[in-house]
Amino acid sequence: MTKKYQILIILSLLLFTGFISTSLISYFTARDSLEREIEESTLPLTGDNIYSEIQRDLLRPIFISSLMSHDTFVRDWVIAGEQDTEAITRYLKEIQARYETETSFFVSDKTRWYYHPKGAIKQVSKTDPQDAWYFRFKSDLAPYEINIDRDTADPSRITVFINYKVYDYNGNFIGAAGVGLSTSVVKQLIEDYQQRFNREIFFINRFGKVMIHSDSYTGADQIRNSPELSVYATRILTSPSSAFSYQSAGQTIYVNSRLVPEFNWYLIVQQANSPASERIYHTLILNLIGSVIVTLIVLLLAWLTINKFQRRLEALAQTDKLTGLANRQVLDRVLPQQIAQARRRGEPLSCMIGDLDGFKQVNDTYGHPVGDQMINSIAELFTSMTRGADLVCRWGGDEFLFLLPNCDRQQAGQLAEKLRDAVEQHRLRVSNDLVGVTLSLGIAELSEQDAPDELILRADHALLASKGGGRNRVSEPPLEYQPG
Repeated sequence: MTKKYQILIILSLLLFTGFISTSLISYFTARDSLEREIEESTLPLTGDNIYSEIQRDLLRPIFISSLMSHDTFVRDWVIAGEQDTEAITRYLKEIQARYETETSFFVSDKTRWYYHPKGAIKQVSKTDPQDAWYFRFKSDLAPYEINIDRDTADPSRITVFINYKVYDYNGNFIGAAGVGLSTSVVKQLIEDYQQRFNREIFFINRFGKVMIHSDSYTGADQIRNSPELSVYATRILTSPSSAFSYQSAGQTIYVNSRLVPEFNWYLIVQQANSPASERIYHTLILNLIGSVIVTLIVLLLAWLTINKFQRRLEALAQTDKLTGLANRQVLDRVLPQQIAQARRRGEPLSCMIGDLDGFKQVNDTYGHPVGDQMINSIAELFTSMTRGADLVCRWGGDEFLFLLPNCDRQQAGQLAEKLRDAVEQHRLRVSNDLVGVTLSLGIAELSEQDAPDELILRADHALLASKGGGRNRVSEPPLEYQPG
């Protein structure tokens, strides 16, 4: 694996790990904060609101029961000996119709008769469990109570009773009066809250039995029989309020309970994962998708940048910085390939080495910047006069090497003469002077026995022959350097 791919893999891992870590930390922090908000604030607030509305709905019937207990007709009728049953029946029927209550009643402490809009229904007895409420209430110090019980007139119906004590003019207890409300009022309140807040609400008694619930309730009739709530039943039934959560079908269910003293029941509020939880989860998914997209974009930009710098580095490694020509590293790689190709195709291959005559004097006289300009201008001249298949290398300070595929010794000699003549005619203006140099070249054609180094060596010896023969000329290898 190349360094480039290693860098990209490490970069992608760093980016993706960073994005994933940040997204997950944000998700779990937001989720935990939301869970605490639900457990500590939202659900208790819902319970408080329901409790407040229950109390508000009970204020009116409490007021009605209070009026009944202080009504002079009721007291006078009892003190007179309860002689006209029709009178109290009409009175109770009028109370029921006028105030739209579920029922109204009066229980005489003297005769123990239970009066109802339908008449005198029964006499309450200490031995009848259904009448236990009266004797308990009579001995209680409170002037009134709210009690949920079965209706004496219709035992199949659960009713919310407001029981108010009735005293004569001397302060003696003479009975209990009051009205009853249907539990449908509380049930409707539950339905409204469930629709508004998407929470499940129900009431249980002191023993864990579910007393009032919405029509959509599907839980157990006894929380001790519930697979989830049974674990927390004791905790709920022994504490005025509690809050906890449990897992069910892959969801977190938050539960809040509080005792409603007026009913002596517990109000239970349950909520599954809230819409806010879903939004937090969707935000996590979007963050992860965004992280992948950003990571891919960064990797693409990194890939393009690395490739750009790699090409630049490769260019710097393979080209001469001054002239832009190929350097010796390129020649070392290309020459064996060209030799192999020439021999495989049966084509000639020639090599030329050129050296600038008088270049040292230009440097000494005009300075190295002018010398660099001279080198660069001649390199451009060489490039314009050679073929695209030819390889032109800067061989040394003022030396150039030409590798000419599909070119024999004669063709190479012709090109060498053209190059020599072009350099001789070439001039570089420096201030008021026209500065020029000449070119000496040595050429060699690939023989069957030549190795890469031997081909270059023969061309180099041919160059030495040109230098030794007076410069500004083209030479071939001396006979002693010919192979064989």
